[in-house]
Amino acid sequence: MFGLKRGLPMNKAEEHFKKWLDDRDYSYFFVDQTPDTFARFFKGVTKRPDFIVVINRVGLIAVDVKDKMPHEKGDYILDESDEIEKYLHFERITRIPVWFAFASAKDHFSNWMWIPLSKVLECPLRTAKAEYGGRPFRAIPPADCIVIQAKRDGIARIIE
Repeated sequence: MFGLKRGLPMNKAEEHFKKWLDDRDYSYFFVDQTPDTFARFFKGVTKRPDFIVVINRVGLIAVDVKDKMPHEKGDYILDESDEIEKYLHFERITRIPVWFAFASAKDHFSNWMWIPLSKVLECPLRTAKAEYGGRPFRAIPPADCIVIQAKRDGIARIIE
């Protein structure tokens, strides 16, 4: 069940996500993250999602799987320039909607918190404290996410 990613095995969140897709017979593409599989045109401009998932009668979505728990203040955190802006470029270039799926080993990857990039852009833009680099980030309240319980729910929950 291990795939290569940046020359390393998939992380646990990606493994569990792939298993969830396979268990439900969803169609998907795992996106190889090794540097030589990414055209020079995209480097530094965009990021690649971990999966491209086919949703019957809807189309394709790009999913970036994150092994994350909410930050100490209760929100999920995504870096504005390293994550949001680069995925925004990906979405504009490919016209494939980008979704984030957060889960963690702390809850045994039993709950996946899904949110589309379009909704992330509505989340508060904040700036990290100087000791954390002073970088802008998005604070994503869990209440803005769609919860998919791994053992019970299917992907249709994100389009309900």
